Amino acid sequence: MRRGPQKFIFSFDTTTMTRFGGLVLFRQFCKSLDLRHFVQLYVRWPNYAHRSYHPADLFLAHVFAIVAGIGRIENTQSLTHNGLLPPLLGLPDFPHRDTLRTFLWRFDTRSLRSLQSAHDKLRAEFFRRLSLLYSAIVDADTTTLITYGSQEGVAVGYIPKRRHGQPSYAPIISSEGRSGLSLGMDLRAGNVHASKEAWAFLQSILNKLPSSIASSRTRVRLDGAFYNKEIIDPLDQERLGYVVVAKMTRPLRKKMVAARYEQFARGWEAAEFTYTPFHWNAEHRFVAVRRPVALETDEIQQRLFTFKRYTYHRVLVTNLELTAPAVWRFYCNRACQELLLREFKDSYAMAKIPTRSFSANAAYMEILLWAYDLVLGFQSLCLPKQVQHWNISTLRRELWWLPAEWVKRGNRNYLRLPARYPQQELFRKIQSVTSRVQPLI
Repeated sequence: MRRGPQKFIFSFDTTTMTRFGGLVLFRQFCKSLDLRHFVQLYVRWPNYAHRSYHPADLFLAHVFAIVAGIGRIENTQSLTHNGLLPPLLGLPDFPHRDTLRTFLWRFDTRSLRSLQSAHDKLRAEFFRRLSLLYSAIVDADTTTLITYGSQEGVAVGYIPKRRHGQPSYAPIISSEGRSGLSLGMDLRAGNVHASKEAWAFLQSILNKLPSSIASSRTRVRLDGAFYNKEIIDPLDQERLGYVVVAKMTRPLRKKMVAARYEQFARGWEAAEFTYTPFHWNAEHRFVAVRRPVALETDEIQQRLFTFKRYTYHRVLVTNLELTAPAVWRFYCNRACQELLLREFKDSYAMAKIPTRSFSANAAYMEILLWAYDLVLGFQSLCLPKQVQHWNISTLRRELWWLPAEWVKRGNRNYLRLPARYPQQELFRKIQSVTSRVQPLI
């Protein structure tokens, strides 16, 4: 093996190097949207006086730190010596971590609602640009964010597959099923059941949809945590299509086992029947799916309801005029919501609770949704179709985590990138598209 360099002379004298060279693409996208002007115009920021930073600058610093994959706010200290991100944001240097955290502490209910209202305007524009004007699928789910230390508003609740004595938050999150665009989030204590005040949350989400989408063209998919009369009845009254996982009570199991099943795929059988749950006012249509025991593993048989020769996977309550197999397939597409929650926790560091204040944590979650929707807009509006499926982890690896050096010669800015970078053609193509994105206002 050939010997590499043996001796080095170290010097710390450059101030223009970065490992986030590809973020110039995301920054160009935000600049073309005129995002800074947009949030300055529509957000009533909390009372915050700082000599060096406008609240919009601190908001964008949070967004870029989330998009870059920095993780906890403490880790933003690594950006103070970054040679590119502060100039990209138009700042003399990157804000200190205490400055970023103090900015969150200043948020109260009024300023948080203002930030959410501006986000709704951004969503409305993305709905138009993504051509989501005539039908929509609303998915909602809850997740658990385990906390450590003394956070405000946490409580000990049910944590699937984990220890149950740990305090946590249990936010409820909604998204549009086809595009993945977020529709809202409500941060709640860990002991609050998903169905509690869920209809009020869903109603606020439905009001965010474009007025061109009729209720008859809106469908709602929910898991078993939302199986409740107080949710199903309003959905019926509003003439909204829905598919909700039902709880397998003993009377429902009897109806499910006695139903007549027909095979719709190899090893899969579906049946439909009507049933009036206890305390409900009318009959509803239910769809059940089962598989032979011989095709299931022991683990699945123990986890699901098994009776005689069949394992019953789910029973769904619905008002959609679809065949039983079509209802099942429509609900199975809700798996994207589960992947979204996983991406929020892993790639967007949702589980890294930043402060002890409930309102500050709620503001941080809203900023996280801003970052997610902006990345989604970047994917849909700027990436070629063959790579639009890239998630944020792939975007970081292939585009954004790119070593670079910023060189300024006269009035021109040069970004020196690796000569053997394999995505050069894609990089140039995306850069050309981002510069042509229309502003929000």
